[in-house]
Amino acid sequence: MNIKKLLGLTDDMRIGTTSSSPYTGSPTFDKIPFHIDAKRKPALNVYVVVERDDPEILHYGRIIEGTEENPRAEPGRLQQNQAYQIGQRDPRPGDQAPHVTRIMQIEVLGEIHGDEDKTQTLDDVTVEEPSTLAQTGKAVYRLSPSYVPWLLGIPTSPDDGLDIGFAESGDVSVPFILPMEAVARHLAVAGKTGVGKSYFGGVLVEELHRKNIPVVVFDVLGDMLRATEDLGGHTLWAGRDLRIPYSVLGITEFLNFIPNLTRDQSELVALAYEEVFGEALDTLDSSGEVSIPLERLLEKIRDAAAAFGQDPVGERAARRVQAAIRRNTLLTTRTEAWLKQLAEKPITNIFVGHLGQDARNLVVGATARILQIMRRRGRIPPLVVVIDEAHLFLPAGHEITPSTHVVREMVRTARHDAIGIVLITQSPSSMDKQVFLTCNTRIVFALDKEDLNLVSGTMGDLPQETIDRIPKQAKGVAIISSSMDIMRHPARVRIRRRHTREGAPTPNLAEEVKLWRKQKNA
Repeated sequence: MNIKKLLGLTDDMRIGTTSSSPYTGSPTFDKIPFHIDAKRKPALNVYVVVERDDPEILHYGRIIEGTEENPRAEPGRLQQNQAYQIGQRDPRPGDQAPHVTRIMQIEVLGEIHGDEDKTQTLDDVTVEEPSTLAQTGKAVYRLSPSYVPWLLGIPTSPDDGLDIGFAESGDVSVPFILPMEAVARHLAVAGKTGVGKSYFGGVLVEELHRKNIPVVVFDVLGDMLRATEDLGGHTLWAGRDLRIPYSVLGITEFLNFIPNLTRDQSELVALAYEEVFGEALDTLDSSGEVSIPLERLLEKIRDAAAAFGQDPVGERAARRVQAAIRRNTLLTTRTEAWLKQLAEKPITNIFVGHLGQDARNLVVGATARILQIMRRRGRIPPLVVVIDEAHLFLPAGHEITPSTHVVREMVRTARHDAIGIVLITQSPSSMDKQVFLTCNTRIVFALDKEDLNLVSGTMGDLPQETIDRIPKQAKGVAIISSSMDIMRHPARVRIRRRHTREGAPTPNLAEEVKLWRKQKNA
């Protein structure tokens, strides 16, 4: 059986013939121009296959642009007809008019190779990178959408991955299932305000919930409040429902909680804290709980000071540490219920929107460190961590926040701890570039040009023509790309509808003002 028959290619699916012209170009290893047959109207982004002399090799790709040439519709000629009042002859009587030429360009994605003696099923066919030059005068066929997942190298059943939405092939779409391997190697979601990135975050959480994978979300804008409730999870308000054991923060994060320490005081506190931190980790290993009284840390600070003959400095340092911890609503001395419930609740939504940015950074950095420590010690199950507004916690350039080092290290090493990371941002250019690039899979919604310039180089074999259209993508449409071993080519995907409620829909300001005035005058 040859490949054309295996793929179900018939004359009804033929849409054109490969061509060559000084104006529209000739076949290359990257693009193939083709003349569109009369009465055929292939759409943008349609997946196609192109035959060649060898019946066991087909090129495949997708339509990325098109042109129509018509000398009778040249502006000068149209103007002359009007000026000299030369009738009302239709300059374009139809696709079969001899002066109308329609050309489209195919982005070459690869080749499909079969063996006439062996090819019986798709398992006998190989998909390879382009290695041969396409030929002119060969038929171009629209590929049946059912074969698109096979070409992309993604699963066809939700049982084997995450049901994200629908991959588009022109005006037809097929289910898009993101391979499970993508989660453990981290996802970056980018898009300007109001284009669907947080909505996608909800879809992703729904799918992780369907797979029984625990999720921890750092929620800045309240996008996950309702979805968490719908899925049986719990929302923790930082400082009220969630407090962090001071003894497992790590020295950098702990010092950030203690303002106005002198250099000498910081050195004494650091020496004392290292001992307490080690004791806390030993406690985690043995019982999974932490309870290190504050007095123990203060005692060690004073002991360290006495060893260096700096008792007054140690006493002042101890008083500042004591005051800072007792005054700070984010810190505690022992493990709290939320840590124990991570294995029981499907979603833990940590809301930090009511905090200032400095406090948010401290919460995210400290909690991320605790999660990774507890995961390494088997105290919590494998999980996925979702960070919304990630650019706030991983800023670009030389700006360092209390969360920067921790999250950066977590992204770099979490795969080995069976922790998946999802970073959602409206401003990739304001985010740590190295961290963004470390995320193996990228979901890109409509972006402004500055942000697009950063992202475009990370999107595999996506052609420039498609990249140029990203700023105009409709709400809820994204380009999804990943490494070759996860997904063979980037795809344009329309995100499916959510089953859970949205948390923060875009308000209609006119209606909001009317409501405010009505309530004020009531």
